[in-house]
Amino acid sequence: MMIRSHCLKWYALFAVALASPLPAQMPSLTTKPAAEPSAAEKPEEAEARLQLWSKEARLTFAQVSEPGAETRLPPGIDPAALSEYRRDLEQIISGIKQLQKILAALPEARKASDAARAANASWTGFSEGPPYSVLLLDDLLNQQQALQERLISYRSSEELFTRRLATLQEEAKLSEANSRRLLAAAAESPTGDSAPGWRLAADRAKSRFLALRGSFIQNNLHLIQDQAATAQQQLNLLERQITLVKQHPVFTTEDLEKVKKAAEDRQAAFRKEISTLRKTQLEATASRAKAQAALDLLLKPSADDVPAEQTPALALATLKLEAAETRVDALQSIYDNLESLIQLESHGLDLYQQRKTLIDSPSKDSSTAALQSLRAAYERLSAWESVAANELTTINADLSKQESRLTTVAAEDPRLLPMNELRAALWEKQASTQRVYQALTSQHQVLKHWLDELTPSTSANPISEKVSKITASTRSLITQIWGFEVSQYVETSVIGGVPLPVNKAVTLGQFIIALLFFSISYYLANRIKNRFRDMIVRRGHIADAQARTVFNWLMILIGFLLMLSTLAFLKIPLTVFAFFGGALAIGIGFGAQTLIKNFISGIIVLFERKVRVGDIVDVGGVAGTIIEINTRSSVLRGADGKETLIPNSLFLENRITNLTLSNRLVRRRLDVPVALTSSIQDVQTILKEAIERHGLVLKSPEPIVTFEDFSHGSHLFAIYYWTEFNDKTNSDVVASDLRFIIEKRFAEAGIFFPEKSS
Repeated sequence: MMIRSHCLKWYALFAVALASPLPAQMPSLTTKPAAEPSAAEKPEEAEARLQLWSKEARLTFAQVSEPGAETRLPPGIDPAALSEYRRDLEQIISGIKQLQKILAALPEARKASDAARAANASWTGFSEGPPYSVLLLDDLLNQQQALQERLISYRSSEELFTRRLATLQEEAKLSEANSRRLLAAAAESPTGDSAPGWRLAADRAKSRFLALRGSFIQNNLHLIQDQAATAQQQLNLLERQITLVKQHPVFTTEDLEKVKKAAEDRQAAFRKEISTLRKTQLEATASRAKAQAALDLLLKPSADDVPAEQTPALALATLKLEAAETRVDALQSIYDNLESLIQLESHGLDLYQQRKTLIDSPSKDSSTAALQSLRAAYERLSAWESVAANELTTINADLSKQESRLTTVAAEDPRLLPMNELRAALWEKQASTQRVYQALTSQHQVLKHWLDELTPSTSANPISEKVSKITASTRSLITQIWGFEVSQYVETSVIGGVPLPVNKAVTLGQFIIALLFFSISYYLANRIKNRFRDMIVRRGHIADAQARTVFNWLMILIGFLLMLSTLAFLKIPLTVFAFFGGALAIGIGFGAQTLIKNFISGIIVLFERKVRVGDIVDVGGVAGTIIEINTRSSVLRGADGKETLIPNSLFLENRITNLTLSNRLVRRRLDVPVALTSSIQDVQTILKEAIERHGLVLKSPEPIVTFEDFSHGSHLFAIYYWTEFNDKTNSDVVASDLRFIIEKRFAEAGIFFPEKSS
């Protein structure tokens, strides 16, 4: 109800934007406004308004799409705006059609929801008394599964549309503000200027399109809510019916005969399809042989034993052979899938027989064997379903590849026909495989329902016995994992005064203990290190950046010593890691040179203090603020927030520009062109006043205004001013402020900027 209450807001939100119809000709300010839509508009009035909007949009679209419409645009309107206007009109036309479909479906959805609610409330039981066939239970469970999936889809769509509605409301507020700005600009425009009217009409079309989108999303939400309510009521009714059927299930011989008869009928239909398919396969095989012969003829060497050159005819013949082969392969796949469906029907009939045995047999051994057979069948179906899914994925990939190839083929291209035949063959193969996959999924789901129902009733083990078995199995598994031998080594031991080699093993448990011991020790050492570093930095004994470098390397040393101590405490020899020796030597050979070079460079940078934390630098075209100087590299944060890792060696090997080495001042330049008719002295005076008015422009060094050049059609002035690098000054914002001030003062003084040459 809360979402429905928002519907009235959309009419109020777009009342101004929708008050006028779209112009039948090129937009102008003389468009006569129409009646404003009311928030309490009746359905028939809303339908009439939609029809009017559609008619106006079609007429306007026809006018602005005429040849030469770009040449009739008012001055100041570019063709890109016209293209956007056309798109908005097209979206209005299509949006009205979609909205009308939703509005037409809403009453039926509400009736279905009311009917489902009434059916659920009035149901008191089946017309026939118990017991109930398990076939009825299977059908009810399948319906329940389908409704649960549908309900999940409805909830997901509802959440998606709700989020989109919130976003659209923000867009509507921006559109409303833009409409007010355009109205104000149109009111101030000189008589005869048609550009403001054109912009108003284009903005009105955009606002109307936003209104249509808002109404579409709102009504779509209503439709989804009604459909979800219908599904929920149907699901509630099914749950009551399933509960009743489960209390008195029965699987009679008549039920098994029905299943058998239906399976045999489907098998007969599949065999009939196979018989028809055989003829098609023969024709496809003949077509492939014909295509192969045509290609072989083109590939036949000339009399001089010169191989055939690649020609359009050869490429077309190759493509025809590819299409023919794909067709043959698709038909064979369809044949195999039909055989699989026949096999699946036989498999399903056997499952029903096992189920009847499980339900009817009083023998525990027979029930256990039948249950094990069903479980094994469940695993086989899972594997079969995975294979079918993988095959579908492969076919979809082939189809995507073929669709990509078709995007570059024109309608008159002779390759289009064989490529379409190839795509059609893949579609047939996809449909056949999807058919098998759907049958597998359905049978797999039915078998899952059976096992969920049968497993609890056939279990003979008490709960305590199950818990005991699970506990014992878990303990045994943990013991095996804990005692798993990761590595072996030979240790010399003195036995009876004679040194003898003894084989010993390092277990996974020892490694876990060593890892925990090392992690806890390293964590404590790191905490102590942080406290000590903060203390000496606070007292001013060392700079923060230098402290970070020293203590980072200190922690590396501590980590190495802790590793040796941990291994010695657990009596794990270093020879265990001998197999890492080769890889470690290669790594040191390749990486030690660069590592040491960057480390030493970092130390030099820290103590030389030509580059410090907080400096604004330019390193090889990358500009930003130094926020960290570490052992191997430094972190440079740009104005856009991106952080770049700079190896320390670059600070010594490359030319570095430090903008804040000795001071934090920087000089900026702002070019100001003016028309030739402007007074040079007035321009200079205004520019000086503008630069002095800005509080973030430094008074010392004093800003300078210079007359730079006599440019083509204009006089060029330049302002040189100084600002400071700090957290309050943004040079781009300062330059923008100066432009605003200059533009306002020029307008007051009657000074104009030069017009751009067309």
